[in-house]
Amino acid sequence: MMTIVVSVLFARSTRSTFPSDGSTSSLITHYLAGAAIASGVIVTPPAVLALTTYVLAPSLRHLFERLLLYPLFGAAALVFLFLAVTTWKPGPGTPTSNMDTAASLVNAAAASALATSGIIVTTTGILASNFWLTLYFDARRCHPYDHIVLFLLGTAAHIRRERHRWHDDNQVTIWRASLEVVAVQVERDAPLSGRTGLAEGSAYMELRQEARRIAAVIRSHKRDLAEAYSAHDVDAVVASLVVGLRAFCVGDRTALLAHAPAEVAPRVGRFARTALRLIPATVLIVAGILLPLVPSIAHSELASNLRWYLIVMGTITFITTREDLATKIGEAVAKVLLK
Repeated sequence: MMTIVVSVLFARSTRSTFPSDGSTSSLITHYLAGAAIASGVIVTPPAVLALTTYVLAPSLRHLFERLLLYPLFGAAALVFLFLAVTTWKPGPGTPTSNMDTAASLVNAAAASALATSGIIVTTTGILASNFWLTLYFDARRCHPYDHIVLFLLGTAAHIRRERHRWHDDNQVTIWRASLEVVAVQVERDAPLSGRTGLAEGSAYMELRQEARRIAAVIRSHKRDLAEAYSAHDVDAVVASLVVGLRAFCVGDRTALLAHAPAEVAPRVGRFARTALRLIPATVLIVAGILLPLVPSIAHSELASNLRWYLIVMGTITFITTREDLATKIGEAVAKVLLK
């Protein structure tokens, strides 16, 4: 990867030369502009994705670094490949006398953008590889519940250390979010899917249901923290978490299930709910864009109306969860656009 990046950067940098009129300041400005534009294009989508997930799915906040690093690498790679195969030329309105200068400035901006994206590709690639290898080798050396133990230990220690802030609403909210992270980790690791495999359906389903029951015990402490009226109440929650921590350390599922509810329904998080609403809305909007392009439909007088109808229905589907309301609005729009 490093060799490819350096080779491409060297090949492209030879196209950028100083303008003959000596406008070095303009050249530097274009170098900086190219780097800034490339950085903005690369960083914005991964940042939006990571922040959206951070807000919609608090239980995935511990994955924030991964949600930012991997998309950043992908975006930088796409921008790098695009710049590597694209040749930039001055605009058609550029005077012939200034063509060489304009070409030098354009190539300077392109070379700077290419160099910036190449640096980001190399850096994030090294970080992502190191991150993945660390997780891989740690997983090979870990016991089945080690990750749960680490999350639970950190959460219990944090709550114990800050128990005097039981009256601080923001602090209690942070505690509750940390417990949700632990519960999600339990649902992920406690089914022992790496040992049973998805093909062994009955055993996997039984272990997954047990994992949900154990996670429900973890989540039950969220209410205890919300109702805490003294530091002593917080200490009681910490003591209960420590008992669970010891059970995880020795792999005692019987102790972990002792106070668990008999049955727990699968949970659907905010992120999953948003995705379930986003998928049909996206399908409708894409259909509204593409269907009118079909030749048999494009020649119809209602092609434009069909496009707007599907786009409006896609937007309504995402905004509201009430099917009756969406149906009524859809019927009203259809009467106006498709009459």
